[in-house]
Formats: sequence, structure tokens, C-alpha cells
Amino acid sequence: MFKKIAVALDGSRCAEQAFEVALKLAETERAELGVCSVVDPVMIVGTMPPSPALDLMIADVERSTKRIITSAAGKAQAKGLIAGGEMRRGLPASEILNYARDFGADAIVMGTHGRGGVKRLLMGSVAEAVLRDAPVPVIVVRERERAAVRSAVGREAVNRRSRPSRWQTAADDTRSRSS
Repeated sequence: MFKKIAVALDGSRCAEQAFEVALKLAETERAELGVCSVVDPVMIVGTMPPSPALDLMIADVERSTKRIITSAAGKAQAKGLIAGGEMRRGLPASEILNYARDFGADAIVMGTHGRGGVKRLLMGSVAEAVLRDAPVPVIVVRERERAAVRSAVGREAVNRRSRPSRWQTAADDTRSRSS
């Protein structure tokens, strides 16, 4: 079904989890895996004026990004897959889409932090933008730890609602004794 799978990595925990999904999918499909990571200089330096220190900071992020790509491609190659990757500079969603097009991907895998509300409004969602504009299927992997915490909190809230509190139990005992 899939012959070329692009995976977007940014060094985050959810991106690592997305990579694991992409790796398993590529193994199952015997697909080539393309790893993309984007350095967004504006996110690194903001609106600060250019300086040698900022250039060093960007260069450091780029070196780190290249290590992420090399490591991921190496893991895929160790499993017998054809894999490579590329670092891009620019807006993450646009560059992920451009990479997928240039690579000839027929699927994109990426992670999402699952932010909502004001955080999503202020920070935007790279995954949402890719999902909206991609001409190929996009598999979005939600960060497991965050989802597990929400699930556990939700179960606890349901459990609290379904069982009586000590106060309710004591009141019920008093009423049953007075009858």
C-alpha cells in the first residue's frame, strides 16, 4: 500500500513515538523511510537582530537536528529498510509538506502534543496544518504519556462520581439506624 513513508521529527517525545509507528509501518509495508526535521530560525531567535551568538545558536540546533535524522535513519537501516533524511529550514508545516512532495511520499507520519485551547491558539498546530494541506494520508501520533494521564484522570473522576463519599455513607448509616 505505502511505498515511501515520510516521518517528521523534532526531538520531542511524541516525535520519537511517531517514529516508532513509522518504523513499524515501513517494516510491515517494506517501504522506504524518509526522515525530515525542520529548523525554524524564527522560533529560535525570535525578532532579535542578527549576531554571531545567534548564528552559533542556530548552528548548534542544526547540528542537533542532523544527529536526530542520522540516528533515526540508522535505526531504520539496521532493520533492513532503505532510509535517509534531510534537514530543512523554514516553517515546519510547509517544509514537512515540501519534503514529503520532494521525497515522493505516499504517507506522512508525525507526532502531536495534543494541545488545546489557548495554547493551540497561540502556538498553532504543525500537525493540524500538515493534515489539512497534505495530498497524501497523514498518520498523527498523539503523545502517549499525556493521553495516559488524561485517561487516568478521567477514570478517577468517573470513579469519584459513581461511589459515595465518606460523608454520604455516614449520612446514609444515620438514616438507616433511625428507622
